[in-house]
Amino acid sequence: MRKKKRKSVLLALGWYVHEINVGVARYAREAGWILEDMASHSGNVPPSWKGDGIITLISDRNQVGLIDSVAKAGLPVVNLSDQLPELPYPRVLPDNDAIGRVAAQEFLSRGFGHFAFLVLGSDAPVVQERMGGFRSLAEQEGKRFFEIDFTPHWQDPQAYNNLLPWLGRQLKKLPKPLAVMAQYDAEANYVVRACLDAGIEVPDQVAVIGVDNDLIYSELGPVPLTSVISNREALGYEGAVLLDHLMHGGRAPEQPKRIAPDGLVLRRSSDVFMVDDAQLRRALNFIARHLTEPFTVEDVVGVSGASRRCLYNKFNGYLGHPIQREIMRQRLNMARQMLLSTQVKIQSVAEACGFEDGMSLTKAFRTYEGTTPSQVRLKR
Repeated sequence: MRKKKRKSVLLALGWYVHEINVGVARYAREAGWILEDMASHSGNVPPSWKGDGIITLISDRNQVGLIDSVAKAGLPVVNLSDQLPELPYPRVLPDNDAIGRVAAQEFLSRGFGHFAFLVLGSDAPVVQERMGGFRSLAEQEGKRFFEIDFTPHWQDPQAYNNLLPWLGRQLKKLPKPLAVMAQYDAEANYVVRACLDAGIEVPDQVAVIGVDNDLIYSELGPVPLTSVISNREALGYEGAVLLDHLMHGGRAPEQPKRIAPDGLVLRRSSDVFMVDDAQLRRALNFIARHLTEPFTVEDVVGVSGASRRCLYNKFNGYLGHPIQREIMRQRLNMARQMLLSTQVKIQSVAEACGFEDGMSLTKAFRTYEGTTPSQVRLKR
């Protein structure tokens, strides 16, 4: 009996993205593929390579060698980039509108009334889609929105040198407190740096959220950066699933498959509450400062100075959810950050975040987010 031939798949990314590689590799193990990444180093499909399919990420017309060699291979291809939509390949992409909404919801839950988005390339789909989700939810809730668009200034030969001073001047003009999002962590870090250069306090005057949870920017920048988890490992995994479907004769979907974000990791760049109501502000600050300790809703009511019914109404009116849900939201955010950035045991994570034990933490993740601490940690 002849042994079934293993599929040989080429990973040909226009730039290295570790999480995508991990996602593709995870599916490749499940499917028994032979996985090659020669093209990710050379920028071309090697003429000597003979395989069954290609996963690529083509985001720039200047990647001529990669574009041409992928086309000439004559194999099933899945593209993980939202750029160059004219390329005739099915795509798996982040749900950029949802990513923008996650950031907006976080700022809304903290009482911000003024929202802004940093635009460094107005024609990029990722900018338009993430800004669109961010803006639509903010305006839906009656908040003011500002677009900080540097795009026209790139024509200046000194544009990069001028970016931070220009950005600082724009931020000074806008009303405070201000909630700012950018399409990636690197761009969000520009906002943080511009604020610090201009003497603007982060997060007390300007709070900032980026995307991708890239530790170089989110943990090693001048201010630890809150970041939406864009779920790039799932992007790679689902790209591989689609390619397997195509290699077995399946039809390409008419529309790109979109990968939902996986929440956010809260760090200091946005860890502040901006509400005018003194009773609500006291309650929110009490929760944030005592997450590591056991406390009850009655404790929160007591420090607020409001009656239980009154405070419940304030939480529902300002944040859109009750007191207990806000306590859980903050504790799960803290637990998620520990799970993603440390190897601390789940029991210890639970205790550090105010839960009785690991079982209580697991139950909370399942109830509120449909996942478990172990599954969160697998997405590191």
